[in-house]
Amino acid sequence: MSDLTNFERIEIQMQYVVPLIQDLKEILGEEVILAALEERNRRLDSKPVAPKQPDFSRMMEGTKMFAAGDALEYEVIASSDHIFDMDVHSCRYAEMVTELGGQDFGHLLVCAGDFAAAKKIGMKLTRTQTRMQGADYCDFRYRPDQRDQ
Repeated sequence: MSDLTNFERIEIQMQYVVPLIQDLKEILGEEVILAALEERNRRLDSKPVAPKQPDFSRMMEGTKMFAAGDALEYEVIASSDHIFDMDVHSCRYAEMVTELGGQDFGHLLVCAGDFAAAKKIGMKLTRTQTRMQGADYCDFRYRPDQRDQ
């Protein structure tokens, strides 16, 4: 299974999860399910993590992992020892979730986890828009996480 790209792993998960969430929306109501997904992401982001020195030198390597298999078309805007900024102009993750019918909640499944992941590696992510939510591009802005430091 290690031969799969990150996109392929997410695609397999979403083929199961998106129809499940659609069913739950029908059974329990859209508002309840969307609120539950938002709460899950808040909980993930609020989990305490051990303070870590961010290693911005590894951001290109990580970006390439998420982009493998032509999953992303992106432009690195800035990269140094203390920042990493990029814009994603094309996102197969967004296309795949839309094809599965999850465009109204895909950002809560795929994109929202980026904030907790950044926190785990000692970074703070700021993003104002995503392709998953219909924007022209995603704007990723990473800085050292000053919490607990």
